[in-house]
This record gives sequence, C-alpha cells and structure tokens, in this order.
Amino acid sequence: MRKVLSGMAAVAVLISLPAMVNAQRRAAPMSGGAKHEFGLDVFAGYVKQKGASGGIALVTPLNLRVGLVKAGKIMWEPRFSLDFSTAGGTTTYDFAPGVNLLYAQSTGGHHRGMYLTGGAGLDIVDAGAPSGTGFTLNGAVGWRKPYGSGAWRYELGLQWSSEIKDGLVVIQPSTLSIGGRFGISLWH
Repeated sequence: MRKVLSGMAAVAVLISLPAMVNAQRRAAPMSGGAKHEFGLDVFAGYVKQKGASGGIALVTPLNLRVGLVKAGKIMWEPRFSLDFSTAGGTTTYDFAPGVNLLYAQSTGGHHRGMYLTGGAGLDIVDAGAPSGTGFTLNGAVGWRKPYGSGAWRYELGLQWSSEIKDGLVVIQPSTLSIGGRFGISLWH
C-alpha cells in the first residue's frame, strides 16, 4: 500500500510540474517591468584596521539599498548603512551613505545572474565628543538568484575606508574589509 501511495504522489508531482513552470513564466513579465529594487544586506568577512590585528567580522547594522533599474546593462544603486548606539549613556553613530554602479553580465539583466559593482561613499562618525567624516571605495562581483517577486543577492569583494580624524584625534583608522554581502531584494 505504501508503494502505491508513494507512486501516486510522485505521478501527481510530475503531472503538476509543467503547470507550475508555466505559471512562473507568465508572472515573469510583470516583475520585468519593475523600476526599483529594494534590498537589505549583512556583511561577513575579514576586517583589518591600520595599526591593529585583523579578524573576522559579521556586520549587521541597518544596511539598505535602492536600485534604480534601467533598460540597459547599467544600474545605479544608492546604499545607506547606519550603526547607532546609546550604550553607556553616550549616543554614537556611524552613518555611511554611498552610491554604486552595477553592470549586468548576464542575459537576465538586473533581475538574475552575475553583475559587477563598484562605488564610493561617505563615512560620517559621531563618537560622542569627537566626530568626523571619511570616504569609502568598494568593488565586488555579485549574483542574483530569483525567487517569487524578488531575488537573493550575493557579493564577494572589498571595501577600503579612509582614516577619520577630529583635529589630531583619530576616531577611526583606515580599514580594509574583504568578504561578502548577503541580502534579499524586492522589486517594485
């Protein structure tokens, strides 16, 4: 009896598979007309600050991006990162706005497949009394894996952040980060 039920379940799955594939194909043009990609990311990798030992880091501040989808292979993507703390009675933050250019490498355009990205941004730090601004440069190779009305995004690359000073006080030494960003994208 168990073999018969297993066989019937397998046949039912095989029969319904073409219908599910066709339903996904019909839904694709609707998502192809999306004008914006909204995403949320985390970073994991090796981080080395000037004058200190490097180590593995998992960075999960609020890290948002908004892709401005174009018809061609190039897409602009403003990114925003915020690390905010009120621990110890002192309010500190690290706000990092930036912009990246994405170049689609695959026929899937900006909805799936491989892409190259590079960009620049500011790093605005307020550590209580001292505060300052630096800049960042980054580059990566990435991939999108579609799911439903969005995509999973994976990037492998590096980022360099300049030293941030307030007068003679170094708030944050220059930093090199090598690793990956993992995130989720939703299309609008």
